[in-house]
Amino acid sequence: MSDGIDRVWLDEQFSLDRIEDIEQVFARRAEAARFGRANFDYVSAVPYGPHAAHRLNIFPARNTSGPSPVQLFIHGGFWRSLDADLFSFLASGFVPFGATLVVIDYPLMPRARMVDVVGAAGLAVEWVAGNIARYGGDPDRIFISGNSAGGHLVAELLDRAGTGIRGGAALSGIFDLEPVSRSFQNDSLMLTPEEIADFSPAARALDITAPLIVAAGGMETEIFRQQTTDFAHQCGVEPLIVPGLDHITIVLDGLADPAADLNRAVRRQMGLLAD
Repeated sequence: MSDGIDRVWLDEQFSLDRIEDIEQVFARRAEAARFGRANFDYVSAVPYGPHAAHRLNIFPARNTSGPSPVQLFIHGGFWRSLDADLFSFLASGFVPFGATLVVIDYPLMPRARMVDVVGAAGLAVEWVAGNIARYGGDPDRIFISGNSAGGHLVAELLDRAGTGIRGGAALSGIFDLEPVSRSFQNDSLMLTPEEIADFSPAARALDITAPLIVAAGGMETEIFRQQTTDFAHQCGVEPLIVPGLDHITIVLDGLADPAADLNRAVRRQMGLLAD
């Protein structure tokens, strides 16, 4: 395959253009986020570090008599877009079932570099471990999840010693950065060879001991499904390919829906479901 064809194929793989009715999906996501902020108590833009983007939102658990397990979510957007507020809809899938939800922001590329993004995610976990008890959360039961770029950051956090994370869910993650660097996404990301080498979990030996869920939507592009499958096998777990879901709805209709198998798997990992 020539370089030209490679670029065309990779551009298609890392694009959302194949999602049907994408504008309606975005509108539904925005409305669900507004519902989450209107119907659940939350504390917004809590600083976890010195950078203006070191901020997180906390949705304290309901229906719990003691400290609650914590679900910390890291949004996607190819490390350069989106924000925590947009994912407030996740509260519906966790808060009523006894979990405290934390959704983080982080410095965005290309002004920030990958080391800054990964470092921010680690700093957020450290802050939650040291402070979440004030909001009813249990610092000894921190679980993390993320999609797309956030799925990548889940892998990076779980592979770094000392984070104290009890489990994770990497959804539609980008675990090998090299193909991204040959797509249109890199026109703005400007990934360096050093970043690709240092921050590609798929290209190094990993030390992940916490329970791990690795999932993608069955309607995602081939490269996302393949990277999910390959990374799951690398970590010694079975990939979860969810039929009917795409790169956006894997979070909106999978992770956030308490009736969905993916949400139930994550709550089971947290000890909130016995079956």
